[in-house]
Amino acid sequence: MSRMSASTRRILQAATGLAITAALLLGCQAVVYVHNPDALWQIVSQSCVPSDAAGKGPGKCAKVSPDGYALLKDIRGQGQYLLIPTARVAGMESPALSQPGAPDYFLDAWENRDFVSKALDAHVPDALMSLAINSAKGRSQNQLHIHIDCMSQAMRNALSAYDDAAPGTWVDARLNNHFYRLMRVASATAKRVHPYDRVLKQAEAQGQAIGDHAIFMATAPGGFFVVDGYYQARGQNANPGSAEELQDHSCKDVGK
Repeated sequence: MSRMSASTRRILQAATGLAITAALLLGCQAVVYVHNPDALWQIVSQSCVPSDAAGKGPGKCAKVSPDGYALLKDIRGQGQYLLIPTARVAGMESPALSQPGAPDYFLDAWENRDFVSKALDAHVPDALMSLAINSAKGRSQNQLHIHIDCMSQAMRNALSAYDDAAPGTWVDARLNNHFYRLMRVASATAKRVHPYDRVLKQAEAQGQAIGDHAIFMATAPGGFFVVDGYYQARGQNANPGSAEELQDHSCKDVGK
């Protein structure tokens, strides 16, 4: 084995120092998330659910619901939460989501949106609240999770260009310089929105795999927007399949 040069040793020492600093700043969970695609599932199944069942509270989670989901504070952003099924559900591509009587995880996520306001210690109006789930190719974790967080006023303004879209009709949209399809759903509550079912029908009609789609949900005049992002690897304005890009994890416009 050749002897390591002094300059190489200094570089490695500096890199190690940066890695340790990053771990201290972001917390050990951040490192686990990056290198372990099953991290979210392991947290929920090994910490949250067993602790709650033993009457010790929700463990690392903020909530474990008897309806089959847990809420976990995300390591990114001050207010972002993740809704995660307590059953093993890989993601958008999971057949369990399209079975009769399948849980409406989007409805569950929307009904728990106040957790974001509590984390920020500031009210997030529904007009700046959003939900997002990434495609199989646009995510880092192999357990379904819905991002519950703010969106920027700029994104709200971009969506407002489609306020007059006919309810129940898909229209082409460009958001964050990427191609999306968008539907305005006329509904007084989130109970009739059913984002997954609507995007599944859209995917099947186009002969596309549902796992290649991402979903974003936000309020619209008289209802909600369901935004469908289909993963495209190439082409100008191609979609990365990560609807999370439409959120603002800094929540910079809250309270303005």
